[in-house]
Amino acid sequence: MPRAKIAAVGVVPNFAKRRCRSVFGELVSWLDARRRSVCVRAGLEGSLPAGVRRVPEERFGQTIDLLVVLGGDGTLLSAARLVYPTEVPILGVNLGGLGFLADVRVRDLYAAMEATLGGQYRIERRMMLEIAVLGRNGRPRAKRHGLNDAVVHEAGHRLIELRVEIGASQVGMFKADGVIVASPTGSTAYSLSAGGPILEPKLNALVAVPICPHMLAVRPLIFPASESILITPRGGNGVYLAVDGQEFMDLAAGESVRVRRAPRTACFVQLGQRSFYELLREKMKWGA
Repeated sequence: MPRAKIAAVGVVPNFAKRRCRSVFGELVSWLDARRRSVCVRAGLEGSLPAGVRRVPEERFGQTIDLLVVLGGDGTLLSAARLVYPTEVPILGVNLGGLGFLADVRVRDLYAAMEATLGGQYRIERRMMLEIAVLGRNGRPRAKRHGLNDAVVHEAGHRLIELRVEIGASQVGMFKADGVIVASPTGSTAYSLSAGGPILEPKLNALVAVPICPHMLAVRPLIFPASESILITPRGGNGVYLAVDGQEFMDLAAGESVRVRRAPRTACFVQLGQRSFYELLREKMKWGA
């Protein structure tokens, strides 16, 4: 089926990266020469090239046909939350380090853009997480969305007691520094550092990883994404929720965190035929 023409391109640049301003300026000129409009979110600081339009964050995803992210995986995480739930295609350009998600190199940027504007790409859908903070009455007082993970952690680096439920079943009570709930995409991030398994991105599953548990028997647990997980810290004082390591919220005593698969996905532009396992071999340096 023919793809819709890409007329408006959103750009999320991370100007803290060394080359980002020059790459951004060159990209804007390149797109202008091809009669594509360029949008950035309204909160982006600093001067911008002529013709670049600032769009309020709440309308950003609905305004654009393609999102180009200039930065690293951290920038891409925030961009995925920014455009959720519109499922606009996202092209990640790596100006950072490891780059599991932002995989296009700067030297390949314009070849990638030519292919994308010409419709020569495929979409890889990645699961997003829906994270709700529930009050004592069981009703959500706040809701967030994330691509990688939700982490319940003790702020003072002390053990906390956590009750964990999956679906209608109680998994158990255990003491730990916290717990990570990761999507398949997030399984190669904080979850992996904490000893969790790597999940292939297309798996319809989530993983719960305890952080430094007090008992050796408490291990990471993979469960179907059709189920939700409920985490209730005992006491709750000094406990916080982190979403993708970028959004933070304090939890009051008696509050719980519910994590489940979000209704919509993040859509990443894929240009090559390289498999996830080839990417792992390169990024993790597992050898030839």
